[in-house]
Amino acid sequence: MDLITGISHDLRTPLTSIIGYIELLKSESFQDKAEYDRFIQNTYNKATHLKKLLDDLFEYTRLNEVNTQLDLKNVDLCQLLNQLLFEFEPLAQEHGIRIEKTLANAPIMVSLDSNKIARAIDNLLMNALKYSFKPGTIHVRMSVQHNHVTIEVENKGIPLTIEQKNRLFDRFYKVDYSRNSEGIQSGSGLGLSIARNIADLHQGTLTLKHTRNVFIFQLSLPSNIQ
Repeated sequence: MDLITGISHDLRTPLTSIIGYIELLKSESFQDKAEYDRFIQNTYNKATHLKKLLDDLFEYTRLNEVNTQLDLKNVDLCQLLNQLLFEFEPLAQEHGIRIEKTLANAPIMVSLDSNKIARAIDNLLMNALKYSFKPGTIHVRMSVQHNHVTIEVENKGIPLTIEQKNRLFDRFYKVDYSRNSEGIQSGSGLGLSIARNIADLHQGTLTLKHTRNVFIFQLSLPSNIQ
């Protein structure tokens, strides 16, 4: 029931907007071509947001299946992270965020499911973007210790209460700082939960270090997964 209630609430808002814009278009309730184009663009934006919410729900339920299998391959994690940051940077700049990265110069080969790890990292980057002070900076670091590789995503934002920190990885939990995420559509509240599930499937960990207004999410993965 919690699952149904949570996702129903999140799906209703963009769906209601889509219906509203389509009704305006059907009744030709627009003043000129510019307003017509704006209605079309807004409808498209809401539809893609709705798809993202559904994708999150599908991924969450799939990750929680008992027999979830990973498609493990030897992947250069440094190259994968560089590619994700390259794709993420224009969106960050649009919202007044700089990306500072400290990565290895040499390839770091890890046995992992590249699609799932990319999803986890993307969720961490989007979370940092949404809740960062703007303008601001997101720091991304990679390090190798013994048999583990750790990726850190650090940003500065409004401090969390103890309760908020303890619930941050719960499904459907969202910290409501609307003024910080202005212009960025709200998510499903599943992003961090999905990222942690992906880390668990890889026999790794996803943790948060939170001191005052500094947030450091640490995704740690074993170099070799059996």
